[in-house]
Amino acid sequence: MAPVAAAETLTVPVSEALMRALSDEMERSMKDLVLEGLERPYFIQYAVDDSLTRSLRAKMGALVEDSTSRTRNLGTRVRVGSMDLDNTNVGYPIRPVPLPLDDDYDALRQAVWLVTDAEYKVAVEILARKKAFLQERKIEDRPPDFSPAEPVKHLDEAVSLPFDAGAWRERVAALSARAAAFKRLQDADVSFWAGVSTEYLVNSEGTRLRESDSGILITVSAQVRGAEGMSLSDSAMFLGETFDELPSMEEMFAEVDGMCQSLIAAAEAPMIEHYFGPVLFDASAAGRVFEALLANDLDAEPVSITGFGSDEVMEKKIGTRILPRGFKVYDDPRPSHYEGQLVAGYYNYDDEGVPAQRVNLVEEGVLKTLVSCRAPSRKVKTSNGHGRGRYGDVSPRVACLYFEDEDAVADEKLKAELIQAARDEGLPFGLYVKALGPPGFRSLGSPLLTYKVYVDDGQEELIRGLQFQPVEMRELRDIIASGTKREVYNSMSGAGVQSIIAPAVIFEELELTKVAQQFDALPILKAPASRPEKESDGGKEELRE
Repeated sequence: MAPVAAAETLTVPVSEALMRALSDEMERSMKDLVLEGLERPYFIQYAVDDSLTRSLRAKMGALVEDSTSRTRNLGTRVRVGSMDLDNTNVGYPIRPVPLPLDDDYDALRQAVWLVTDAEYKVAVEILARKKAFLQERKIEDRPPDFSPAEPVKHLDEAVSLPFDAGAWRERVAALSARAAAFKRLQDADVSFWAGVSTEYLVNSEGTRLRESDSGILITVSAQVRGAEGMSLSDSAMFLGETFDELPSMEEMFAEVDGMCQSLIAAAEAPMIEHYFGPVLFDASAAGRVFEALLANDLDAEPVSITGFGSDEVMEKKIGTRILPRGFKVYDDPRPSHYEGQLVAGYYNYDDEGVPAQRVNLVEEGVLKTLVSCRAPSRKVKTSNGHGRGRYGDVSPRVACLYFEDEDAVADEKLKAELIQAARDEGLPFGLYVKALGPPGFRSLGSPLLTYKVYVDDGQEELIRGLQFQPVEMRELRDIIASGTKREVYNSMSGAGVQSIIAPAVIFEELELTKVAQQFDALPILKAPASRPEKESDGGKEELRE
């Protein structure tokens, strides 16, 4: 009998040597780092992400990847000049630099010294160019480049994540086999990620942060193609800070089964050409809607030296109504869970060391303010704890966005509201979107599970092949009803991890048209798993239907 492998413990020990090397090199740089005739730094920040991750991946019931990664990366921001005018807000990218993994004080300090020296030389050059640019061009009402913040001190101990690698190899393969058993699917993929990290933040104002965290992410993805070649894909995602927070295997199997069955049904549903009328989005889809139409615009972006920025779009809307009058929207990164669901965007301190805060963004449908970082915009002058971006210019981003409607109706009444809205427009049916496909950039993309809801009898008919015509933010004002139950949508998009907690909503009018594109030809032969029987050891073995 083969020996049973012992369970691992994923942990990243705290490093006193690293914290000391960062602090000591910062003190020396603030005092002595200067080129003759040029300005010395007035602010330095070091951010280090020290992490250990285990990754597994399986396809068609077989493991195809098993890897371990340990990284320790440093991001360095050197500011020269003054808070009023410095070398930032010019779009200069700061890339992470690997640090030694050993806790060797001298090796760590050597690496930090080299990075700081290089960043300082770039900073003084950028500041000189920026001053020359501003002498030739006048930017009206230009805010300062940086704002004060109180230093904070908080030191976590290391976290540990017990991990049974052998058991999870089997479970990941089993999840993959579960999806692969649906022979109509063209592809099925399971990815597993578990990790722990310790993050350090040190700045010249006295902030000393060390935060430790753990997390697990399992994603089951599937793809199917319609008879004409149209590709449809969906995924099920399971999140937890510890393994105890994950669903049981039976619960994950049930969700994978439901996803695959719905995907196959969608691929076989009839296509329609056009629709213009009321649309009901289920709470599970509404988070993506609010992400695409609003979430990524609720930031008080600093003014770039070109004079253009997102503040020109959103800050001028402060004081105007952007949602129905019953809506309230706030961003609060502090709670880690909502009604038992993990809110993946949560944190205690932002990436500038400012404590996370609740920000009331919309009241009675009216935009009141925006999330901000330490780089002021024209109207928002100080940080409210929403600076994100460890490697580069920190920018403001929403973290955990909550939507509430004081005029909400019971969710079981929303279908009746949709039918009435369609009847008022003289339509034979309304549309009910229960799931959206992968989102596009600031776009709703294509609905994945879309149902006609007939006005006469309330019957639902699954359809496919539609895509949304461009939907603008102003159409949020035309939400005619919303539900009482909210669901958490955790987004892992290019904007970073963020969570949106939203109810189901009905839009008064949206336009959808048939997807107009050419599809790749279907494979000539059926997939091996979809054949009615296969050879096995010279005989025949029936495959499960």
